Amino acid sequence: MTRLLTLGCSWIAGIGSKYDADKPWDKETYKSNSHSDDNYKNAFRTILSSKYGLENVNISSGGASNSSQFRKLRKYLHLNDLNDTIVLWGVTSIYRMEVFFNHGKSFSCFQPGQEKRKHIHGPDWCGPKEYFRQHFNKRLAGRTLADEVHFWQKYFELLNVPQIWFDTLNVNDYEGGVYKPFDELPYDCNQDLLSQLAYKNGWDPMDDKYHLSDWKADCDRVDFLKKKGVLNPYSFHPTIQGHQQIAEILDPILTKCYTSYKESNKDPKPYKTIWRDVH
Repeated sequence: MTRLLTLGCSWIAGIGSKYDADKPWDKETYKSNSHSDDNYKNAFRTILSSKYGLENVNISSGGASNSSQFRKLRKYLHLNDLNDTIVLWGVTSIYRMEVFFNHGKSFSCFQPGQEKRKHIHGPDWCGPKEYFRQHFNKRLAGRTLADEVHFWQKYFELLNVPQIWFDTLNVNDYEGGVYKPFDELPYDCNQDLLSQLAYKNGWDPMDDKYHLSDWKADCDRVDFLKKKGVLNPYSFHPTIQGHQQIAEILDPILTKCYTSYKESNKDPKPYKTIWRDVH
């Protein structure tokens, strides 16, 4: 069984995908159910894996920064190989950072508008807003992201690992360029998943604001898709219906990738999975 290795943020993981727009919940019910394991059976990655008979190994997680996904993949590869594997990677917002905190003895991802979590960050840390003010540079973030994507694309190619790449929430600026172009999403609009969903539901969002995905309706695409039942009205993650649409958007790309891979790999080397959750 070929493996589908998925990386990205909450949209890839499937946070909130248990929410059914036809049977809406109140906010408290949503919050108590949005991170439960049974959400993931509704995620587009599960839908596509089931369709093609793939084993889905997921590294993506809620609130993940891009840097956390690069780190987690390196850790994953200490124990696992990439034989008979297709990589699907949704790149998230650049306005997220990951730092190791001695107080909480763990890594933590955060965005500038979020509150400090004292049990992890400790009482003396300056907090996300001030940390971003001191350490974040948009141009450098774009260049660093481009360098990392360039490295992983070339790495996968050298190992003959088929790969699918797309922007999830916004079209990011990859200063200096990447190794190979991202996969072309089907609709003739901005090439990020959120804009593709808006176009699929009847609106072309050409000049919308940057979406941070921090439980805030901070752009018109989110407001539009919330009204359509594609995003939930609380955290603005895709609903059951939204994940079904994402699967439809990505299905032709995976079909092409999977078919090409199988035609050129009649007898792939079995992969080794010593799986453990990667933090």
